[in-house]
Amino acid sequence: MLHYNNLGDDKQKGLDIITIFRYILHLNIVINLISVEIMENNRSFDETNFRLTPKRTMDIVLEAINEIIPYELAVILSREADNRLKVRYAKGPLVNREIEKYQIGLANRPDLQEVLRLGEVKLVEETADENHHDTYEEVLDLPMGHSCMLAPLKINNKILGLMTLDHRQCDIFSPQRVSIAQTLSKLISLALLQTIENENLANEKETLLYERTSLLTDIGNTIDGLVGKSYPWMQVIDKIKLVAPTNSHVLILGETGTGKEQAAKAIHTLSNLSKKPFIALNCSALNYNLAESELFGHEKGAFTGAATSRRGRFELADGGTLLLDEVGDLPYEIQPKLLRAIQEGTFERLGSEKTYHAEVRIIAATNINLEEKVKEKKFREDLFYRLNVFPITLPPLRERKEDIFLLSNYFLAKLSNKFNKRLFLSDEAIKVLEGNNWSGNVRELQNTLERGAILAKDGFIKPIHLVFEKNDNRKLINTGVDSINSFEEETKKIILKALELTDRKIYGSDGAAALLKMKPTTLQSKMKKLRI
Repeated sequence: MLHYNNLGDDKQKGLDIITIFRYILHLNIVINLISVEIMENNRSFDETNFRLTPKRTMDIVLEAINEIIPYELAVILSREADNRLKVRYAKGPLVNREIEKYQIGLANRPDLQEVLRLGEVKLVEETADENHHDTYEEVLDLPMGHSCMLAPLKINNKILGLMTLDHRQCDIFSPQRVSIAQTLSKLISLALLQTIENENLANEKETLLYERTSLLTDIGNTIDGLVGKSYPWMQVIDKIKLVAPTNSHVLILGETGTGKEQAAKAIHTLSNLSKKPFIALNCSALNYNLAESELFGHEKGAFTGAATSRRGRFELADGGTLLLDEVGDLPYEIQPKLLRAIQEGTFERLGSEKTYHAEVRIIAATNINLEEKVKEKKFREDLFYRLNVFPITLPPLRERKEDIFLLSNYFLAKLSNKFNKRLFLSDEAIKVLEGNNWSGNVRELQNTLERGAILAKDGFIKPIHLVFEKNDNRKLINTGVDSINSFEEETKKIILKALELTDRKIYGSDGAAALLKMKPTTLQSKMKKLRI
């Protein structure tokens, strides 16, 4: 291969210029082939099997340039959207880590802005002027009078960036080399453009993969959250899979903490409405006006405090799914309007006469017997039958105790990530969990395991770390008698037990206050009152 490292010497001034441009033509062909290769192999770049990555492409081009224009530092910078020059590639014996991550704010470099504006290759003359700045003076110390060339990189008059060539020797960049750099900068521009496009494609691909993974993870978590292999639980899963694609209304029945909302989300996720909104409304503790406003929205001034108009849950869920949690607590007076909205898909906002339209799939959930409420005239019969198209009853945890081990492992895996430590259950702890009555069902199991994870400092959860809710706390206090003492005495025992389990630590996620689910200051106040 020809070398022109002494192109600026007197002996080379008469060098056949045709030979040089033949070499440039050869470079042009190489770059075009590289571009084609990159496009054809865009789906996978791997340096280990000699596929051309953008970095490898630029290395080839810069190496070729060095055979014509000798340099000790060649840097390719891209112009970013925030008016910065960012180093993309650096090559040569003067390269250091600081240069590879260097960025230049153009607002502080009017000299570089002028070069980019003119779009012509420029030789920088070293001067003693205090206003003169070396391109990399913050990260590289070059001698006075060193050679420096700036070559704007552009395509179709659009500035992509800048190529800089530096050499410690004076006057090494001759006019011939400047002319050649003007031509080669076009080739570098093509390579830089390909690099930027590949990066954009890679970022876009990464974004799409992330979105796809997130969607798949959401679906997976929705189904994985319904953990269990017991016969009654598998019946529930089968019903969810059957009803999900039909878009029929569903009534989910079950005790508190059995996973009714999780089941509703699974139905929505597995339906053809999965890309549409999933809106939930807890109907408990809603009076008539508040229920009407929450369901159907209100206009400005409809009631005291209605400073702006607001869309209701029905309107927000248009085209998707609306979960009415604790629907048995819905005020009787609002039920006719809800029935009409379900049947006809029409409703009016509170304080408005305008009719709105919304097509919504209803999933209702309750822990009470709606048929009994119908008999008591506390729930409309026609609304009950409208909601009870496809009932699914979730079994309580005590009726599927064979799932406790699977559920515990599922929750411990999540808690391990939350607390950044590996968590395990001892055999004795598993027996204690399986022997508990679980009046709070799956939610109580999750809370019990989280408390255990906090208390088990080494991550190995034993029976002593399992603090149950409600009356089950007395099992751990182990007074040896069946009688119940005064409220203050029992409270004192519970606090003492919590302090024992936490080594008398009050504050922090592993403290007694967190275990008892109260503020540390409240706990200290009670301890003072009880003289603990």
